[in-house]
Amino acid sequence: MDIVLRCGAVSEECSAIASGKDREALELLLATSRFTRTLGRVPGVHHSTVAWRVLGEVSRTPTRVSALAQQQRVAQPTMTALVQRLEGEGWLTRGPDPEDGRATLVSVTDAGRAALAEYRATAAAAVDPHLAQLSDFDRATLLRAAELLQQLSDRIDAAAR
Repeated sequence: MDIVLRCGAVSEECSAIASGKDREALELLLATSRFTRTLGRVPGVHHSTVAWRVLGEVSRTPTRVSALAQQQRVAQPTMTALVQRLEGEGWLTRGPDPEDGRATLVSVTDAGRAALAEYRATAAAAVDPHLAQLSDFDRATLLRAAELLQQLSDRIDAAAR
């Protein structure tokens, strides 16, 4: 299938990208974005994908609200409101930043870790029956692709710092 068709509507931008060296990057972007959106609609999940991404980020390291807003490409008041909602759920907590007493860091609670693990398990359970329909080779290919996507993400994150 031609990549322009995957863009939804034929546009000059998609045509230019499809004919250039960025085709592979666009293919990855389109596929991973669609997969993320699809899993965001899993029945029984009542929070946005942004909320789950924030929980995932904060579970790795306590983070300032301003940094979370920048990472998620939302306005700081929007992120503050999300953090407050997740704090109200008991999933996040705020505490002083040891490097700057005027600032606060957002941290995940045990309940937040449990909620994130449950979301991930629910999403994985939605994927499992579809993976089971694939050949062993295709499943192994997807697992290898997941490893490579992690490596690409790490490289992109490091380059952005």
